[in-house]
Amino acid sequence: MSILLADDDLQLATFLSKSLESEGYAVRTALDEETVLSELKRQNYKLIILDLNFGQTDGLKLLERLRGEGLETPIIVLSARNRVTDRIQSLNLGADDYVTKPFSFQELAARTNALLRRKTDPGQSLRRVEDLELDPSTRKARRGQREIKLSPREFDLLHLMMRRAGETISRNTLLQQCWGHETEPESNLVSNLVDVYVNYLRKKIDSGNEPKLLFTVRGEGYRLGKPAPLSSTSDPGNHEFEASHAGGAASTENNHVLPAVEPVAGPLQQVSLRNVVHSMAHDLAQPLTSVRCFLEVLALRKQGTALQPSEIKSIEQQADRAIALSKGISAMVREMGAPTGRWVPLDLLMSDVFNDFIVLVHSGFLTLHNNVDRSAKVTSSRVLRQLLVFLVAKLTGRNTRPLALSIAGAVRDEQCHLELSWMANDGSNAEVQDAKSILSKDFESITEMAHSVGAEFLFSEDEPRIELTLPLEPGSAAGEDLVN
Repeated sequence: MSILLADDDLQLATFLSKSLESEGYAVRTALDEETVLSELKRQNYKLIILDLNFGQTDGLKLLERLRGEGLETPIIVLSARNRVTDRIQSLNLGADDYVTKPFSFQELAARTNALLRRKTDPGQSLRRVEDLELDPSTRKARRGQREIKLSPREFDLLHLMMRRAGETISRNTLLQQCWGHETEPESNLVSNLVDVYVNYLRKKIDSGNEPKLLFTVRGEGYRLGKPAPLSSTSDPGNHEFEASHAGGAASTENNHVLPAVEPVAGPLQQVSLRNVVHSMAHDLAQPLTSVRCFLEVLALRKQGTALQPSEIKSIEQQADRAIALSKGISAMVREMGAPTGRWVPLDLLMSDVFNDFIVLVHSGFLTLHNNVDRSAKVTSSRVLRQLLVFLVAKLTGRNTRPLALSIAGAVRDEQCHLELSWMANDGSNAEVQDAKSILSKDFESITEMAHSVGAEFLFSEDEPRIELTLPLEPGSAAGEDLVN
């Protein structure tokens, strides 16, 4: 059984592929969209495992594209998004299953086995309508997180209606296919027996404040789910990224400046802070999944099987990534005292920011090279500190290997130019994730935060480098340009 694993987190992808191979699968890893598309042209895979946090856009767009091109290969989606709406959107776009991170590897393996088993018997395929699921192989049903107990007749009735979701089914058809009776279309037997059981089913499916799924079509019969569409249309919610960033970055040579917005007067809008904290929490699920699965598989190993040094080093790095993101979240939301003045020396601010990540410096996962102009004084706004914490946490947490992070601050044209650049620091000369890969999904929030303190954010296309242009305290701009 061949599986294509699409995940741009190298360490997690490597771990999952090795673990699935130990279960007897042949696994090919794809770290970018181009590789996914070329692999699907090269070979017929039995299953695709797709991480939604994939690439510079979104795994949902790739899912939609694959299904739009007619690909019928079953797809399991991996995601840190645990809202019912996220799950429904993925399933409606064509996912066959949805696993939330951090997950158990045994759960992923079991879902893989079950999905491949179902695909060999189309009659046993898992049925879904919105957040309602029916598994014919186990004869179990659930809506969202709620399990639904069904009698054998209720199961047969629901199974038929889910196979024909969106269609209006006559009472006579329901009676004939679920009870095996041939009757006249409007006989009392049809009306009484079918109506009674549909009512039983409705009470179990549409309980409480849940959106209604089972409808009576007056004079015709019953329908499960929304009416079947006349033509295929895209969900406008699927283009959220395009809508928020279309035409967003104007380029100057190789740099991209995010769209200018009016400076925010007063406190930073809470939505920006929530968004960046959510972004870090979402990334945190990635290394936590690796650590959890590693410990689980380790416990399943035969006694006496020694750990390889590379395995220990890899899981230590995953733990350090998790520390970076959790430290960032903590620093973003904790209460801070009011600043003593409007301006703060840049070197003091950077030292304060890096103090939150000192455990990573001690472990060797993060090496700092600080070269800032000590004459520069920048705003003491907590928003600037939060933005710097966010950037350091994201750079460290999204890269899968130890980093050397260089910080250069220079005074130029009566502004402070703060540049952050990074490279691998494990002797491998391996490529690291560039700024666009790491921050593309956070552009809007970064823009809001930067402009709220009168700053401008620039990122370098396909390079591991970002720059913040900050306003200076009047009269403090006298330093030399220290950026090499």
